[in-house]
Amino acid sequence: MLLRSAVHGGLAVAAWAMYETLMPRGLRGGRAPARARRIWVGEALGVTPKSLDAARRELLAAGECGPWLSRSAPRGAKRAVRHMALHVPAQTGEKFAAVPAWTLDLVHGGRHRPEGTISPDAWRLYGLGELERENAETFEASVRFLGKLLHASPDTGRRRAFELEASGLWQVAERPGGRLVIRPMQTPQEAFTAASAYAEHGRAQVVDPSQPSAFTPRNETHSPLATKRTPQESDLQESPLPESDDAPPAVGVVQVGRARARAADAGRVERSAPRKGPGRGSDPRAAEVYRQAVPAELAALIPAHGRRRVLAVLSAELVHREPGELAARIAARFESWRYRLAEVTDATAVAITLARRGYHCVDVRCEDHVRLDTGQRCSACAETAHEITKGRQTASDGPVIDDQPPPGRVIPASGSNAPTRPLSAAPPPLTDTCPRHPGARERADGECAGCWVDRIAIA
Repeated sequence: MLLRSAVHGGLAVAAWAMYETLMPRGLRGGRAPARARRIWVGEALGVTPKSLDAARRELLAAGECGPWLSRSAPRGAKRAVRHMALHVPAQTGEKFAAVPAWTLDLVHGGRHRPEGTISPDAWRLYGLGELERENAETFEASVRFLGKLLHASPDTGRRRAFELEASGLWQVAERPGGRLVIRPMQTPQEAFTAASAYAEHGRAQVVDPSQPSAFTPRNETHSPLATKRTPQESDLQESPLPESDDAPPAVGVVQVGRARARAADAGRVERSAPRKGPGRGSDPRAAEVYRQAVPAELAALIPAHGRRRVLAVLSAELVHREPGELAARIAARFESWRYRLAEVTDATAVAITLARRGYHCVDVRCEDHVRLDTGQRCSACAETAHEITKGRQTASDGPVIDDQPPPGRVIPASGSNAPTRPLSAAPPPLTDTCPRHPGARERADGECAGCWVDRIAIA
C-alpha cells in the first residue's frame, strides 16, 4: 500500500492522489489517463516543478510492487503528457482509505506554508488515520504511534498532529497520560467548526472518572513515617559547647564554625537571588524609543529575536544620546527606506542601521559629522578625514595637492608674536559650497566631487 510505503515521501503520495483524482471515467468503463501540465500540478500542491519531478520519479521507479505511475506522450502532443495512477484499489481490491478530495486543496508542500494549510506528510497521516479508524467514529493513538505510521520520530508525529488539528481535519482530545482521542472531519463545514474551536479553546482534555485522583496530604506535617514526637522525629540535642569560629579541624577534614557557615550560606543565597531591574536589552527607555520612534511598518517585519538585538543597540546608544535625539536620528534616516520596504530582506539589520551612529568619532556629541551642542562641523571628523586622504596619497606615491592643515588645527606663522588658536577652539562655520568649485557641495573631508576628480587626474 502506498500510504504505508517507506520509500515514498508524503509529496509522492499526494501527487499520486492528485493524478488519480484527475483521471476521468472511460466511455467503456474504467479510468482514462489524466492530462495535466506539471506546472499546474505543482501549483496545486504548493511546490515547484522540480520538486514535483522528484516526487514523480519516486512513483515511476519500479519497486517491490512495480511503478505506481505511468506516463505517455501521444504523437503530435507537445505538452499534453498523460499520466495514469496504477494499483488503484478499486481495480486491485486492496484495502484503501476513503480520503475526501477537498482535503487536497489544503496541501501545501512549500517551505513557507500559508495559515490553514498542511504539509504532504500531514495529509498522508490523515489518510493513515482513516485506515486506523475503519468504521468507527474516533480512534485512539499516541504521538509515538503517529510517528511510527510515518516512519519518523514521535516529535514528527506530534507536529503533524498539530497541523491537522489547527486546520480542522482532526478534532483531538487528550486523555491523562498523553493518549489522544482523534475524530477525523469529513466535510468542510465540520473542519471549519473544529478549526475555530481549536483556535479559541485549544486542545480539549478528557477526564476519566474511573481514574483515581492523586493523593493530596491533609497538611504539611503528613508523612508516611511514624507519628510526631517519636524518636525518629525528636529534636536534636543542642551541644553545650559554645560556638567558636576557631574550632580545630579534624584529621583530614576542614571544619567551619557555625557563624562562618551561616555567613557563607547568607552570601550564597544572596548570590542566587535574581537580579532586580531590567536586564540586557530590556531598558525601559530603549523600549519606549522602540515603540515611539521605530516606524510601525518596519517593526512589523522584525522577528522576536531581532527585536532583542534592536533593543540592545538602542540601550547602547542611549548612553550618549537623549531619547529625543535618538528618535530624531531614526526618523531622519528612515526617509531613504520608507518606499523601499518591499526590497528589505533583513528588517533587523535595517533597524540597527537606523539606530546606530554608524561611524567612529572620539567626540560623543558628534552626529553626522556635526556637533549637537554647537551646530558646527566636527573638527575630530575633519582631522580624521584629512589624515586618511593624505595617507592614501602618500601610499599611491602621488603628490600631495593640499598641504594645508586640517580644519580645527592652526599652525603658527613665522615669528614669535604670531597669533595662535588652541586645538579645542571652535572651527569656522560651515560653508555649503566648495571655494575651489563654486556651486559644488563640500563633504565632511573638506572636498567636493570636483576636488576628488582633480586629485585623481593629477595622480
